Amino acid sequence: MPQAHYTVDAIDGVWRIGIGGKSFGPYSSLDTAMAAAAKAARKAEAEGFEALVTVNGPETPLAADDDQDAQAA
Repeated sequence: MPQAHYTVDAIDGVWRIGIGGKSFGPYSSLDTAMAAAAKAARKAEAEGFEALVTVNGPETPLAADDDQDAQAA
């Protein structure tokens, strides 16, 4: 079975989706990027592909994550 491998990547403070060397986005949050990647993966599965989604988070938290951490403290 052919595969469709999607990545959700934190790049320069925003989330992007990657597939086949192309990048899509930006998305304002991990949740919105994951929802878009999941939708694309479901479509690929319907077309006969085995769909995989991998999340590559930032090495340091994104700015929005810093704000949430500060509010939680």
